[in-house]
Amino acid sequence: MNIKKYVAGTVQEALQMVKRDMGSEAVILETRTIQGARGAAQKAGRKFEVTAAIDYDPERGAVSGPFGADLQAVLERTRGLEAEMREIKDALLSAEAGHLLGPGCRFNGILRNRYLNLRRFGLMPEMIGSLMEDGQPEPERRGDSAAQILQDSLYRVLGRIPTEEGGDGRQRRIVAFVGPTGVGKTTTLAKLAALNAFKQGRKAALITTDTFRVAAASQLEAYARIMGIPVETTAGRSDLLKALHKHKEADFILIDTAGSSPNRRESIQEIKKMLEIPERIHRYLVLSATTRYQDLLHIDRQFGTLAFSSYIFTKLDETEDPSSMINFLVSRQKPVSYFSTGQQVPDDIEPASKKRVASLLLAKMRRGAEKTKNGVSIYGSGESTERRSPKPQGRSFESGTAE
Repeated sequence: MNIKKYVAGTVQEALQMVKRDMGSEAVILETRTIQGARGAAQKAGRKFEVTAAIDYDPERGAVSGPFGADLQAVLERTRGLEAEMREIKDALLSAEAGHLLGPGCRFNGILRNRYLNLRRFGLMPEMIGSLMEDGQPEPERRGDSAAQILQDSLYRVLGRIPTEEGGDGRQRRIVAFVGPTGVGKTTTLAKLAALNAFKQGRKAALITTDTFRVAAASQLEAYARIMGIPVETTAGRSDLLKALHKHKEADFILIDTAGSSPNRRESIQEIKKMLEIPERIHRYLVLSATTRYQDLLHIDRQFGTLAFSSYIFTKLDETEDPSSMINFLVSRQKPVSYFSTGQQVPDDIEPASKKRVASLLLAKMRRGAEKTKNGVSIYGSGESTERRSPKPQGRSFESGTAE
């Protein structure tokens, strides 16, 4: 501990000297008056002495405290603790991999690193099992760099997520948007209507069957008025058939349906009956990327009776962790058609692509590495149908992408 005394004409001056010399972290130990000659006439000669102390001695560059070492030693100790934490996390993941794939994977660097990559992508252990070939260790192969293993890991995930765009623009196409409330069906419909009408030059028409939600029809009418596209409001199957006949010259018709709770089967059945018409309708199940994995599975099961053809995921801009969406898409057989990334019409929507999914996976891995560097919990936010598993952490991987 460094202790010094400062003498000045006033206490304030002495304190300023302390702060200037020792900094704001100094501790005042004592303040006393130093009296000059006796008598009131000598009052002007009175001085004040301030005794201050600080743990850090700027002249020796050392600290006094529980470590009893210099700053460099403390930093080295901290780095050592971080390295030990990473080793513990990797050991937990290796144990998890051994439990899922067999103990032999601990001695197979390719298989182990592939598993770690998949976990760092946010995939759940039970999802990884179906991606790791037959789960048996592979022989070590020379030339398999970390970047090549990462690329292979990406391909395995991307191979399980089919994508599908909007179909042939030369043929008449009718699409319907179904799904739970609050996922952004109407805004998504408006975005696709604008893209097809303005960028592809297709003759479009809008139909809303949502007569339950307050101002639902007026919201779609406002979009249609801005875009110069006709819109019809229908209250049942017969009205829908009339609206389709009225716009038989249109080559792209978009139908907005009422949102329904997945637990209200009667509402879903009403939508199903209304959409049973002679013409083929491509049904999009619209889901939010912020929805939990188990809830996505529940919604998929309940709306499965509508025989939808593909998914649209909205609100990618509102979530930092797309793991639930990725795990869901890996577990399903149907393709994803579009990703919505905001509220702007028509800009914030894009066709789903392998490249976009790969960027989401790599971004998830980088965020995990950054959180590890900052010392977060060894358990991540990825969900599991059985238990919470250790979240993969480690160094950031900046190279090696699959497109």
